[in-house]
Amino acid sequence: MGQQKLLLDLKGKPVLQWTIEAALGSKLDEVVCVVRELKNIREGISLNHEKLRWAMNDRAAEGQSTSVTAGLKVVSPQSEAALFLVGDQPLVKPELINSLIDLFRKSGAPIVAPTFQGQTRNPVLFHKGLFPELLKLTGDGGGRRLIEKYDDKAAFLEWKDEAPFLDVDRWEDYERLLQSH
Repeated sequence: MGQQKLLLDLKGKPVLQWTIEAALGSKLDEVVCVVRELKNIREGISLNHEKLRWAMNDRAAEGQSTSVTAGLKVVSPQSEAALFLVGDQPLVKPELINSLIDLFRKSGAPIVAPTFQGQTRNPVLFHKGLFPELLKLTGDGGGRRLIEKYDDKAAFLEWKDEAPFLDVDRWEDYERLLQSH
């Protein structure tokens, strides 16, 4: 997009701030926000919350997996799982996050993910037993490879509304978000 999409204004707040606030408003015990460049993000987002911590990913150019690794390295050792959100999905809501957590607790599945019209979407929750495999990921695949590997053991939550999964990858996406929000 030619500029920092996470700081684009969406109804008076940066795109990333909407995602962080949804996470903070959910049942998550802690929120670790992994960013490529902390200074600009912190200038644009002045959120302070006891559950919120920031982590730097100075290897972001190597792919999405490096953000997963950077986040996992600072997650509390007491965590029984980690839920990975992407910062450019500002319409994600605490209800979706809480529904994934509830399904995780009820099902005992090592991976819990939402689906929309049969397609797996973000955010995705991984049990701590998969952290070693997540830490070995490389490139841009993120956790998708593990979802495919453990598909038969995963729990999926069909979500009827596409809005939480809309992301900002192109200017057209941003324009669509401005109109839908």
